[in-house]
Amino acid sequence: MSRITDRTTIDGTYLAFTPTTSMESAMASAVPGDRQPSFMQAAHLDLRTETSETGEQDDIWLGFTYRVPGRFDAEAMARAITRWVQRHGVMRGWFVADADRPTGWTRVDLAPADIAFTPREGGPVTADEVNERVSDDFRAGCNPLGRIGYSFRAVAGEDETIFYIGLDHSYTDGFSFFLVYYELDALYTEEVGGAATELPPVGDFMDFAQVERERVADVDINHPSLPGWADFWFAGDQELGRFPLPLGTVVDEPVELEHQQQLLLTGDEAAALDAAAERLGTRTTQLVYAAVGLAGRELGQAQSLRFLNPVHTRDAPEWLLAAGWFINVMPVHIDVSDGDLVEVAGRVRQAFRTARTASELPAMKIYDVVEQALGVKLSQVGERFMLSYMDLRHLPGATTWGEADAVLVSRGGRDTNATSWIMREDTGMYVETILPGTAEALAAAPRLYGRTAEILRGVL
Repeated sequence: MSRITDRTTIDGTYLAFTPTTSMESAMASAVPGDRQPSFMQAAHLDLRTETSETGEQDDIWLGFTYRVPGRFDAEAMARAITRWVQRHGVMRGWFVADADRPTGWTRVDLAPADIAFTPREGGPVTADEVNERVSDDFRAGCNPLGRIGYSFRAVAGEDETIFYIGLDHSYTDGFSFFLVYYELDALYTEEVGGAATELPPVGDFMDFAQVERERVADVDINHPSLPGWADFWFAGDQELGRFPLPLGTVVDEPVELEHQQQLLLTGDEAAALDAAAERLGTRTTQLVYAAVGLAGRELGQAQSLRFLNPVHTRDAPEWLLAAGWFINVMPVHIDVSDGDLVEVAGRVRQAFRTARTASELPAMKIYDVVEQALGVKLSQVGERFMLSYMDLRHLPGATTWGEADAVLVSRGGRDTNATSWIMREDTGMYVETILPGTAEALAAAPRLYGRTAEILRGVL
């Protein structure tokens, strides 16, 4: 994960993969249907609209880049892209404002047969120019309001090509993006004459979104998920979590974000932590969260570790590999005021059990219910610390990411708080953090996670 402008690239021919004339015609004649965005999609679309005049949200896109070895076949890649978009229902449409709909939005969809992309050459480009050019294209093209909100680009050299995909965050969660490289690479390999690929069938996320909305349509303030959220809210001075150490920011005064990556444990050390967890009667993830909490206590006198933890909602086989926003968040509050690593790990276990009850409803539905019942604008709260643990070792294509130099990228953003992902791969356990670019924040994250690593190594 890195800023797109920090990526190493090459000189070559600039390529854009754009809708064919027939697809453009289909888009021009497409009409809105009855489907509504999911809760998370609607929140994102609302945010885009609210900030469209300021330009603050121009760069809300996710990007992915990887290297394609050998001579590049642009026509084959266009066919691979076509097949990939046809495969994932969420990719086959966009949103338009509709005041008559409950969400204020409605979906415009294309049929799979309408999808077709073609390569277009954009002339020679130097390595120094590539990333800025791609970034500018993504800023314009990754907007889901009025037409498809994603873009494909490449710079083709003599013996390798750097491929880029960017899309608005309303199309997919981060997990879905981890699958993009594997699927596109497999489809491209087949299109250039390699082994045939049999990707398992997937459902259409927009169907999932409709079912989810119908399931919670009649929920009110009496739902059993509400007490857990209320306890979390009032225990934290009406904040939805905060990074354990000071970041040098002020509420409602967002700062340009920076990326940091930090190794926690090597692959051998992470395996040893698995063995230690079993010996201690706990789990690796519980030890990791407990170590973060203890580090916050030691370095910042934190009495609790409070954060929103993403959880997936892929509850049926057809959703497991589908692109979409299959993410909810649950509020986690861990008491770290006393106790050693194992004792706090036990509290982590109980905190997650409590949080799962609170996460039975989409978080945005919780926000809606509370706002309507109490007038408290939870969705406008600026302070929220996101923390998650992701084991990537068994994802399709994970073993070849390094060889392909496959990396998630973004252009940037602004915030007052941090988001951290603790990642587990065969090569080790590391933490990715997006945080405000203040001197205090840039020093705080390495301190916190450096001490976290030391605490974990203490039980190996």
